[in-house]
Amino acid sequence: MKEISLYGAGGHCFAVVALIKCLAEYTPNVVFDDAPQYQDILDVPVSYFKDYKKEVKTLCISVGNNAVRKMISSKIKAEYPSFIHPSAVIYPSSTIGKGTVIFPNAVIDASVIISDFCIINNNATVSHNCRIDNFVHIAIQAAVAGGVTIGEGTIVGAGAVILPEVSIGKWVTIGAGSVITKDIPDGAIVYGNPGKIIRYNIV
Repeated sequence: MKEISLYGAGGHCFAVVALIKCLAEYTPNVVFDDAPQYQDILDVPVSYFKDYKKEVKTLCISVGNNAVRKMISSKIKAEYPSFIHPSAVIYPSSTIGKGTVIFPNAVIDASVIISDFCIINNNATVSHNCRIDNFVHIAIQAAVAGGVTIGEGTIVGAGAVILPEVSIGKWVTIGAGSVITKDIPDGAIVYGNPGKIIRYNIV
């Protein structure tokens, strides 16, 4: 098996390490962090990145924060494979970008584009003909209906629903359980059923 390093030793990392250990191709050898809180994560040692002397050739960014994932990916030049849990369903006509992690029981329907460094979490569904841009996180049990586009850095909260053909801007926050019925502009923070803009992020 190939060795892979991870960057980010927070709570999300536990799920990523557990997923990688389900696969036959890679074995995690170290988790980097800038302020480690753990000595190891699921028996994988944690190290300060600045103290690590070996060349990092293959990396997985195990950080849930979309902006931090973007920052790390621009700082460290490495090979970034994608990781897909064996129970996830990916239709052959869909494409998955580099550095993306797809968790158990997620469904990626036909003709979907999932771009780079995305997180598709447990039991999330992305229906046909969707376009998901870089650094997006679709959280647990969220449902994205057909023909939806989601811009860079957006988070779709746990259990949220986005109705067909809706366009979601960049760096949008969709609250857990929200139902999105119409287009959402860049930077909006949206909650409720139907979803209403509460305020704006700084984009």
